[in-house]
Amino acid sequence: MYPVVTAQQMKQIDQKAMTQCGITGLVLMENAGRTAVDAITKTLPDFPQQRFLIVCGKGNNGGDGLVIARHLLNHGVHVTTVILGRTADLKGDARTNAEILLKTDHQIIEITTEEHLSAILPGHSVIVDAIFGTGLSSPPTGLFAAAIRLINQSSKFVVSIDIPSGMDADTGKVLELAVKANLTVTMGLPKIGLLLYPGRTCAGKLEIADIGIPKSLTEKDADTFLIDDEFVRKTLPPRPPDGHKGTFGTALLICGSRGYSGAAVLTACAAVRAGAGLVRIAYPTSLSPIIETLALEPVKHPLPETPEFTLSTEALDPILKLAQNAEALGIGPGISTHTQTRELLLHLLSQLDKPIVLDADGINNLAGNVALLKKLSHPLILTPHPGELSRLLNIPPSEINSNRVTIARTFARDYQCIIVLKGAPTVIAAPDGKVFINPTGNSGLGSGGTGDVLTGIITGLLAQGCEPLTAAICGVYLHGRAADLGAEQLSEYCLTARDLLQFLPTAFRSVINSI
Repeated sequence: MYPVVTAQQMKQIDQKAMTQCGITGLVLMENAGRTAVDAITKTLPDFPQQRFLIVCGKGNNGGDGLVIARHLLNHGVHVTTVILGRTADLKGDARTNAEILLKTDHQIIEITTEEHLSAILPGHSVIVDAIFGTGLSSPPTGLFAAAIRLINQSSKFVVSIDIPSGMDADTGKVLELAVKANLTVTMGLPKIGLLLYPGRTCAGKLEIADIGIPKSLTEKDADTFLIDDEFVRKTLPPRPPDGHKGTFGTALLICGSRGYSGAAVLTACAAVRAGAGLVRIAYPTSLSPIIETLALEPVKHPLPETPEFTLSTEALDPILKLAQNAEALGIGPGISTHTQTRELLLHLLSQLDKPIVLDADGINNLAGNVALLKKLSHPLILTPHPGELSRLLNIPPSEINSNRVTIARTFARDYQCIIVLKGAPTVIAAPDGKVFINPTGNSGLGSGGTGDVLTGIITGLLAQGCEPLTAAICGVYLHGRAADLGAEQLSEYCLTARDLLQFLPTAFRSVINSI
């Protein structure tokens, strides 16, 4: 997994590379430009036929652009290099690279008016945005704002260097106006804003360029990470060839109420798909005709119900007995917030001693009782969407969406649980404060039932012996990968929760074979 950094953290890593390791700023800038060109050539199949316009600012991001211009010229392609301002305004390593480029008899065009840049743009097919780096903290103005507008209006293929100019590197927010890139080549490590919306949309395809900073610096003190295939592949539970259903564990799922039998079926079928050896599903008795028909593999356990067809408090002892032979439990999808069902849930959380995935109404029933989480000793994974988390924290979902990494990290630390904050992107926070950002998934997941599938996947992985944090990370990643594979065939419009069950095997296979 890649560590993910703020702008300040990346600046500190750069400084340590220079002061502790003796890697000069010129070397880092040279590596940045060279690796950016490597990413561009890999992305554009007709690279030799492209005509490049490099738009440079006056800081180090502009210096990266000047190195890119030199390496592109070495590839024999057409390059026009412009600077927004005067070359004499450049300082430090950027100025050095301007002097090197000028000594190759390549002209650097100084742009001082919007009209001048507008006249140059049409003759090019690729624009390299090297205007601002991660240091921008206020909206672009004047010539810089005009350049960003012209780039966005040009319909050219746009490559941003490090981050799209005009985007906040830490939050992903647009500072009134930002470049909308087709490709972003970020230097050293991904910046957190590139993974959050709307920054993720501005970035386009993301490439992470190795600029030669030692891993001992990039990995030290890291607390935020980007999940990848390699981590998931290496941490999935093993499947010994002589294994049997006892080897792969028992998952117990407590789900459903009248009108929400589908939640129970989807959760149970997902746990089966995720590889659990035996899946047991406990639900209100009245749901039996539907669940018996739609969920073939799980063992069914109809339990005492209220007059409103939800699980009653009389189901407590049967559930505790079933839990004795289970490795993991998934609780909540579709269970309702009926008074008796809520009472049942609170008793279960206090008395169970197995890893639990708590979702949907399992979370809603904690509203007003969230302090209970601090008293639990067994591993707990909460999988709320922003609306469900807002009921626990009494803050608006919009605030949670705007600060999902910070809020998830704080909640996990405060309540010593694992939280899977669903959304775009989904983030997983651990009790020690580490956060993992998921790159998979799409808008097709924004439909009913997809969260039930996620609960089933995570519970199924837990049953097979996955550590709780690993189960949450792998479950989220594979759930999103299934959605991506499904959207390729069905579109994001038409993707349903049931489709995820069909594409989950391909998702597993794609990760297992990704070497």
